[in-house]
Amino acid sequence: MKKINLYIISLITIIICTTTACFNDDSMLDVNKIPGVVIDTTGNSQYDVFQFERLKIIPNLIDEDLVEEQLRYEWRINLAPNDTLYELISEDRNLDYEVRLKPTTSGTTHQIFYKVIDTGSGLEYIMAWPLTIKNNIGEGLVIANTIDGNSTDISHIMSAEVTPNFNKIEVKYNIYSAVNGGNTIDGLVKQFQYAKVGRDDALLGITDNSLIKINLLDYSLGGKNDDLFFSAKSNYQPQLLSDIPQSTVYVGNGKLTGSYLAAFQKFGIPYDFSYVVPNHLAINGFTYSPLPIRIQFYDEVNQHFVYQPSFNSFGDDDMHKTPGASGAAFDPLDVKNKINIAANVSTTGDFRHLLKDKSSGNLNLYIFDGGVEQPYPDPATPPAPKASYSLSNAPEINNATKFVLLQDQRVLYYATNTKIYAMLYSTSIPSFELRYTVEAGEEITTMQIYKQAGFPYDGTGRTYLNTNNKQLIISTFEGTEGKVSLLPIINSGLANIDTPNIKTFEGFGRITAIGTQK
Repeated sequence: MKKINLYIISLITIIICTTTACFNDDSMLDVNKIPGVVIDTTGNSQYDVFQFERLKIIPNLIDEDLVEEQLRYEWRINLAPNDTLYELISEDRNLDYEVRLKPTTSGTTHQIFYKVIDTGSGLEYIMAWPLTIKNNIGEGLVIANTIDGNSTDISHIMSAEVTPNFNKIEVKYNIYSAVNGGNTIDGLVKQFQYAKVGRDDALLGITDNSLIKINLLDYSLGGKNDDLFFSAKSNYQPQLLSDIPQSTVYVGNGKLTGSYLAAFQKFGIPYDFSYVVPNHLAINGFTYSPLPIRIQFYDEVNQHFVYQPSFNSFGDDDMHKTPGASGAAFDPLDVKNKINIAANVSTTGDFRHLLKDKSSGNLNLYIFDGGVEQPYPDPATPPAPKASYSLSNAPEINNATKFVLLQDQRVLYYATNTKIYAMLYSTSIPSFELRYTVEAGEEITTMQIYKQAGFPYDGTGRTYLNTNNKQLIISTFEGTEGKVSLLPIINSGLANIDTPNIKTFEGFGRITAIGTQK
């Protein structure tokens, strides 16, 4: 009996020990669920966004017994593709972020990093997505504006009036500093010129002491001064940018340079002539036959007109003095003591020069025909005088600061700080009429005619907008804000402004120059 009881007691003891030994503390395993966050990424494994548009991400958070007040959020992005340096861009649950980084190249991405922090438990929940940034800065207006009066940032406008096949309005502010590490351009940009540099689209800009190249892929700085010339200079005094077929024209330090940047990518040595080239040239970019004289300007030092038949080495690329013409509308050799104010070439090939007398201050418009470039080595037929017009009776002409000669009409616009007048010279005696007055308190800072980049001929065969030569672009400034306005021109020959259809874009600094890009 005692043996049986002992056996039973031993069996019970073994069972108790065995059972106790097999029990584990499961409180730290997933069988005992801890409250947490699950970030559902279904359908959102990666993101694409256009540069300067807003990236919006609304994560599908599955909260499990968590208190919203205990959750904290962080959104970060790496500053360069594949970089480990991240910048905090938001602390909201959902992301709404304007992407101002450069467009990514093929095969590279940024990373959007999302962290949800449970301040109660100290646990963190992390998710990351690859981000591709696309370029959406297309054809439109390039706006140079300044806040401090010493440096320039660049903004951009796209609208139906200046952008082909586009029916929206998009304005992007300060895009240059956004993609160049917060840096702006030293000095005030006074002109832009679109150019094909190698295979790349580029925008050239000039200040009083620099020529810069901006890559249109992402608006990054592509070079400055010595970077853009085969031969370095001791100093840079840029005056003018322009173009003719297969050449970009640069005038600086009183010298003229022409280069086919699509092939050579840099400017070469300037033409070696004694003439001091002024800030205003009449440059013929048309390609009709027979080929016209390419350039004419008024030499302020020698006090006579100069022409250059060709830019090609196989043509006559010398500069020549425009001969006298006794008995003509005016004698070019008698035009003395003048300053260049404006110049251009009409659609019919006429060279036109607006000159100011150094002594009296009177303005006169001088018109030449286009001349003819003859096959080398035959001498070219020089431009011949056709007409001259005095502006001495023009209202407020002494207060005029900006001038625009229309290519396809015998009209000259001039502007004071607040008003725009038209000089109509289709007859022998010009007439003058007020065309537009800006809002009270505003000051006109720039004025030009709208022309697409490459207009009228860029060799691509593309169709141009019908707004070319048909709208004035002006900028105004009041207080701390600059504006851009497109003024449609109606009634050919009269150049009236279609006031009800003016388009205005706001939110800039003081505007110093406006250009066009492809």
